Amino acid sequence: MAVGVGCSSGQAASPSPSAKKPMDAARLGAGLLSAPNGMSVAYGPESGAYGSLKATKQGMAALKEAKVSEPDCAGVGQLDPAKLGDAPAAVVAYSSKDGSITQAIVATDTFPGPVPARCAKYKAEVAGAKVTYRTVALKMPARGERSHAFVTTAVSDGKAAQIAAMVIARKGVVTTLLVIGTKVKKEGLNELARLADEKLTRITA
Repeated sequence: MAVGVGCSSGQAASPSPSAKKPMDAARLGAGLLSAPNGMSVAYGPESGAYGSLKATKQGMAALKEAKVSEPDCAGVGQLDPAKLGDAPAAVVAYSSKDGSITQAIVATDTFPGPVPARCAKYKAEVAGAKVTYRTVALKMPARGERSHAFVTTAVSDGKAAQIAAMVIARKGVVTTLLVIGTKVKKEGLNELARLADEKLTRITA
């Protein structure tokens, strides 16, 4: 696997200190990142109600199919499509032979909490394969009004892959980035976060 950024389901969220009237999905789409060098579009861009987007539906379906030892830990630390289904949103995904990047932008005044200690390690059965997930918080430069980042290492049958996530909130809009790869580089995630926050600043100005 390689590097990727994206969206996923989540857990209870707390109010953002500076929520403002949600903008429409078309404007949110203007905040999506362009394809990084060496990557091509794998999905989207698509905009509309968060719960109606193809990427959101596929993510929720995958979570339902997985047998998780700690069910409420799957998708923790990110936005919850089940609670934000009607929120305006935009999503895009890029991929290469080394990995993929998925980004979602959602108009919401909620922000997901950090990954709780009990979710630092859990197991799941995905499509018949047994997977162990270990998650640690990442120390990254602060972005927007609120932000957090973490990386999850998934190990199955002796093979490992990493899933890094960055969540940024600014003026009633939240963007999520998911980077998936055999070894996610913190510097690469930081650069994606910087670019995403720059675009977020423009569309919320």
